[in-house]
Amino acid sequence: MEPTEPVRVRFAPSPTGMLHLGGLRTALFNYLLARKYGGSFILRIEDTDQKRLVPGATESIVRTLEWAGLQFDEGPGKGGPSASYLQSQRGDLYRTHANKLLEKGAAYRCFCDSKRLESLRAEATLHGRAPMYDRRCAHLSQQQIDNKLRAGEPHTIRLFAPNAADPAASDVSGFDDIVHGEMRFRGPAGFDDAVLLKSDGLPTYHLANVVDDHLMGITHVLRGEEWLMSTPKHRALFKAFGWPMPRYAHLPLLMNPDGSKLSKRNRDGPMQSYIDEGYLPSALVNYVALLGWHPGGQQEVYSLKELEDAFSLSGLSRSKSVVSRERLDWLNRQHLRTELNDPARAPAIAAQALVELRQTPELDTKDISREAVEQALRLCGDRLTLTRDLYGAVPYLFSDPDSKAPVVPAAAVNKVPRDSKASILVATLELLAAEAGAVAGNSCTSSAGPERWMDFSKNVAVAAKVPAKQVMPVLRHALTGQPSGPKLPDLMDYLSLATMQRRVQTALDSLKQ
Repeated sequence: MEPTEPVRVRFAPSPTGMLHLGGLRTALFNYLLARKYGGSFILRIEDTDQKRLVPGATESIVRTLEWAGLQFDEGPGKGGPSASYLQSQRGDLYRTHANKLLEKGAAYRCFCDSKRLESLRAEATLHGRAPMYDRRCAHLSQQQIDNKLRAGEPHTIRLFAPNAADPAASDVSGFDDIVHGEMRFRGPAGFDDAVLLKSDGLPTYHLANVVDDHLMGITHVLRGEEWLMSTPKHRALFKAFGWPMPRYAHLPLLMNPDGSKLSKRNRDGPMQSYIDEGYLPSALVNYVALLGWHPGGQQEVYSLKELEDAFSLSGLSRSKSVVSRERLDWLNRQHLRTELNDPARAPAIAAQALVELRQTPELDTKDISREAVEQALRLCGDRLTLTRDLYGAVPYLFSDPDSKAPVVPAAAVNKVPRDSKASILVATLELLAAEAGAVAGNSCTSSAGPERWMDFSKNVAVAAKVPAKQVMPVLRHALTGQPSGPKLPDLMDYLSLATMQRRVQTALDSLKQ
């Protein structure tokens, strides 16, 4: 099942909308197969259906693949052996190849108008049959065809579908799918006489797809299982041209938790929604890889490089995968923690978080630096699912807490007598003043690090003459307004001396009221 030679694979979306989660999975599996076996990953834009094109969709698809780290080797804007990777610019190739099939007797011109074709469909439906073209035009003489062409009658070009009863057609109607195993289709190879070239001279998906797969040297076709029923048509075309056929792998559908099919219109469908919500590319790629691929073993968190090394066709599953935000959120937390400790990635993550902070109306961000945000993320990264959650999780890192806000009833600070609280706050102010006198400047961070504050609460306890266990909850509440949070030395290393002095004084004033 696994390739023994370098592969050439393609991701071939139609720009009729923005990329969705299923599309990213298809692109990813093709990319991983190419990287695992030293092959080429090609991006081809199948834009022959000009009526359904969405402006900007092609550019959006390219941006999304780049965002995910899936660099294609050939494609729009990058070039390659093919003259173009946009099907709309390859029309002459398709017309040339359609004419080759006419010359070989593998295709014929059809002059039937839409009214007659609709009549055939209606009659078939009335009698409970699958709609099939009756090959009326396949029996036209050459003179009749020439007369119609001279008269300028519009026409299509249709493929002669092989008869499934013909032993020679067995490799068309039956094939071995990498995911689904042996497939066998009934009827005339499982399909009608497919239209290859439309009356406007544009190719159908089937012709353009096959011609491009051959000319681009595609060895493996990994695509959604919605194309499974079209595979006999494509194999018939390969056979009609006399070309070798690629291997096929049809990926199962992605499902919503309620069992319905995931679509572009679902919240969990469009890729842009995940990008806008702030998911990390590494986490989303990791998540998508596990939707229909099982690496074996217990590992769940993968970098893109680890996925490249681990990927195998044998790991592809035929079972439909359910999209779960809970699993994605868990993976995003793991990747966020890892990348915050990566000097190459942490600045970019902090920059993204700063942009998100600036969208908080109640927060004045003009003095908040990217470096401060990066340190804040490290302080509480274990608790965050998304960087946009930063302010909601630790607002006290960016603004003073409300000293009049109600305290959680079970908080340890409530167990400290009022007089002891006052003594702790007074002692804290005295020790902070001494620290300010010993340290030049009030920077947000200190080169001494959290170690500078390791014994601070113990020193406060001695100065205030209270049990040490009373100091930490009082001091934490004064600095954050919260009963829990980062370790106190880490928190105090982040906050400036001036900020801590102001907050402790506010807490003391509030206590006296």
